[in-house]
Amino acid sequence: MNPEQEIESLESADERSEAENAVSVDDFIRELEAKEKDLHIDAQTTVIEIEDELEPNELPDFLKEEFPQAPAKESIAAAPAKEKTAQSRFEADNRSLKEKLVRVEDERDELLRNAQRRSKDLANYKTRVERERRETFQNQVTNIATQMLPALDNLNRAVDFAVSLPRHESSEFQQFFDGVVLVSQQVNEVLAGMGIEQIATIGEMFDPHLHEAAATEETEEFEPNTICGELLKGYRIGDRVVRHSVVRVAKAQPRSAEHVVLEKMFNDAEQSEESDALVDEQART
Repeated sequence: MNPEQEIESLESADERSEAENAVSVDDFIRELEAKEKDLHIDAQTTVIEIEDELEPNELPDFLKEEFPQAPAKESIAAAPAKEKTAQSRFEADNRSLKEKLVRVEDERDELLRNAQRRSKDLANYKTRVERERRETFQNQVTNIATQMLPALDNLNRAVDFAVSLPRHESSEFQQFFDGVVLVSQQVNEVLAGMGIEQIATIGEMFDPHLHEAAATEETEEFEPNTICGELLKGYRIGDRVVRHSVVRVAKAQPRSAEHVVLEKMFNDAEQSEESDALVDEQART
């Protein structure tokens, strides 16, 4: 066979192949149209529905090349795997968030406890500082008053002595006396301003925490164990005693023999009346 004949044979083979392909495509299209008529498929039918009707092996070669299909089993198995992975990731995130929430709540509780403890410590510190400051002030005032009281006692004695003297006609002496009284009042006011006050004595019941008994006195003017005289003024600051008051304490006078006899007769008469009443009551019963 010469070259020209070979070329002609090749061209004729190509033409036959193209004709066969054209016939196969036309046959496939006609087959699809026939199936559409049998199934009543309209224009809104999706490609997925058409693919479901056709078996994978029934697709022509040119459609398989243009629309490669993934294996059905792999796609079906991949969906649950993805869902399981997403669920596992969600559960892991949920556990992580819960652990973080618990950790944050623990930190919050710890901060709250620390804040409450520090607040309580601060309140206790303020109370202790205030108590120490007050005690320090009282100690200082007590020391000052202890040193000033002897001079104040002498000043009060001078005023009391001047008051007991008869009145002098001299105006100069009266001015001097008024000045001494004024100084005594000012000193007492200064002590009162520092919180120092005199301890009540005359007419009060004797209290060994506040008073110091120097003597006793038999008197009917005051009740027994009552202070009837003051020998030295006492002072205190709050509940702390700066100096005890030196006092005389009243006691009951001894009873006379006549008084004892009368009291005995009175008691005997009361007992006799009670006995008679008891006898009468028993007789009636």
